[in-house]
Amino acid sequence: MSFAQYLGRLDAGRLTALLQHRPDVLVEPVPRTVEELAFRLNGVESLLHAMRVMNRDEVAVARLIAMLGEADLATLASRLRAPEAEVRQVVDGLCGRGLAWALDARLGLPERLAEHFAAGLAHFRPLAHIARQSRVHDLKTAVEGLGGDPSGLRKPELVELLDALVRDPVRVAAALTDLPPPARHHLEQLCRADGMYFFGGMGGGAGPLAVLARSGLMVAGQYGRAELPREVAVHLLLGDGHTLTGRPQVPPSADAPDDGRAGAEAAVLALTTLLDETRSRPLPALKKGGVGARERKRLGTRLAMTDPALWIDLADATGLLTAAPEGYRATAGYDGWREAEPALRWARVALAWFGLDLAPTSRETDDGEVPPPLPLESAAGMLRRALLRAAAEGRSVRAAGEQVDWFCPLHQYDEVGRARKVGAAVQEAALLGVIVGDRLSALGEHLVAVAGRPDAVEELARRCADLLPEARGLLVLQSDLTAVVSGQPSAAAARLLAATATPENRGTATTWRFTPESVRAALDAGWTADELLSGLAAISGQPLPQPLDYLITDVARRHGSVRVRGSRSCIVGTEPEITEILHTRSLRTLHLSRLAPTVLTSPFELDDVLARLRAAGFAPMAEDADGVAIVPERTSEAPPAVHELRPRARARLAAPDLAARLLAAGSAPPVQASPSHAELANLAPRLDAAEVALLAHALDGGHDVRIIYRNKEGNRTVRDIQPRQLYGRWLNSWCHLRSGEREFAVAGIEAVGPVG
Repeated sequence: MSFAQYLGRLDAGRLTALLQHRPDVLVEPVPRTVEELAFRLNGVESLLHAMRVMNRDEVAVARLIAMLGEADLATLASRLRAPEAEVRQVVDGLCGRGLAWALDARLGLPERLAEHFAAGLAHFRPLAHIARQSRVHDLKTAVEGLGGDPSGLRKPELVELLDALVRDPVRVAAALTDLPPPARHHLEQLCRADGMYFFGGMGGGAGPLAVLARSGLMVAGQYGRAELPREVAVHLLLGDGHTLTGRPQVPPSADAPDDGRAGAEAAVLALTTLLDETRSRPLPALKKGGVGARERKRLGTRLAMTDPALWIDLADATGLLTAAPEGYRATAGYDGWREAEPALRWARVALAWFGLDLAPTSRETDDGEVPPPLPLESAAGMLRRALLRAAAEGRSVRAAGEQVDWFCPLHQYDEVGRARKVGAAVQEAALLGVIVGDRLSALGEHLVAVAGRPDAVEELARRCADLLPEARGLLVLQSDLTAVVSGQPSAAAARLLAATATPENRGTATTWRFTPESVRAALDAGWTADELLSGLAAISGQPLPQPLDYLITDVARRHGSVRVRGSRSCIVGTEPEITEILHTRSLRTLHLSRLAPTVLTSPFELDDVLARLRAAGFAPMAEDADGVAIVPERTSEAPPAVHELRPRARARLAAPDLAARLLAAGSAPPVQASPSHAELANLAPRLDAAEVALLAHALDGGHDVRIIYRNKEGNRTVRDIQPRQLYGRWLNSWCHLRSGEREFAVAGIEAVGPVG
């Protein structure tokens, strides 16, 4: 029996449904045969993604199948003390996602999944192996201990009877109940040995080993040493509570429904405010990378932003933030996102948050905090997705959190850690408009419904279009030289305000103040007075207040009346201004000399003199050697954006198309493997055929691929890489985690998966 055989017997409908549940196998290069499909579904990355949505009943069934090797439905139902119909429903769900197979009434698991769930049995031998080296007397003792009658039986018959007895959970349970505490403790020690294999001589008649041998739970094997049979270890590891419970009843929420619009609009505004800020002031990065706690605190105060770590992580996850030499700043794709419809903007952000593996507001580890947006291995994403799915359709979020262990049993957090991650998920969901009170909002319901679909962003935006209509921000210019902005201003308005004014406070309504210094800074950057006056009137939709008009006109009138000529350096202006500059105390270190009533010189460079004059309150302009004013060139309205190299998603094949191709693969001509395929296969014997094919395809075509890598120190990391060259035993690649070239020993690559 094999997983590939099971896949080969599926019809087009069931195979298509399975592929839709496991979309990672739809990523190019797609499997060419059912055997290759079995390899891909059995891959580490593929199984990890599929296991994240397993519930407690599915884990119980899968674990039991793994420990029994293979089983039939009746055996599972008996062991789980559950009706066959209930067990069949769970098995069908596992088979439908490629996490189990059913052939001729026998049930099994993909090889790697079986190894995972049966890891605790690896060092226990089956009874049949132990019995080959056992004496007849010892076998009879074990049979009698389990309530059997060994009279007149020869060794093969004793082995057969004992095998049936140790597989009977009722008899084993009865024998365990009758054990004295020291013997029971010894058995528990055996099962907690963490790979250590304990056995020993019988010792005295009252010793634990002797008691266990007489009970039939341990069998004397080679040299009379007692061993714990694998069949008994299965019963001990499964425990008494290994049964099916069914989906817990999560009650409906008592809170009134809410569309979530307020939270969603606030989230988009917060993210836009952060990214607008990075255009003029990149976020400083720590030496080790990431934005530190002190800078995040300053950022929260300056931008009136709650939990800056959340928005930094979401900006990075959405592909809108990248690391640059001067710090973290908006990427080239930010302008397109900013001008998109509100529903599409929110859809991208919400789905990026839904898919994150970490909790942005709970980044603590045993070694301290990992600052955003650095990657972090975490199961918080599993809990978040399980919580939201459990609370869908109007159920209580609080009640779903109390039952989240059933929906996500593999998270591995203790009670305190689980509560912290669930609390972080609820807090973040509220900030995004996904949760309002004790229930999912209308936006949250749509998010859960479409997550995981290939067209999730477009479909979520379509469903949310009516809930998130276009609503431009309102900008009011006031006579006290301030501008009040409510809502989200346009990109043009945001750029003009950032160039011409300084923010005084942030929040639902932001106040900007115009000052002589801020207007002069805009003129210094190359804006003209006419551009400022017409631009401000256009974005406000009203005539400019007279004080603001006067301010801009007055600053522009004086701007450039003092010129700095690049003759290292020559300052030209009116006689009164030149006299004032010459007698300004703070400018004495420029060593100014008066050549004429309207001319000064300095031994300092042009840029230094300009900066010092502006700091002293003057408004000079630069000139070239011919006396022509030097005006900074503005090539476009948008500031220059930083381009980055990010993992690129591969092309996908539709599930029905791949299913049809696999079912017809018997007549397909064989595809010749590339030279790199054979070389990689030799260098990485631990990778299966599908993983080698993925790695070779990435190397030959310049595609991205995800690897699990263990370095020479034994540390394991998950990397998205773009392989570039194979030389010797090394793979030269661009590492997206480190944003630079790295070399990986091919033998250290433990698993390969697509970047989908």
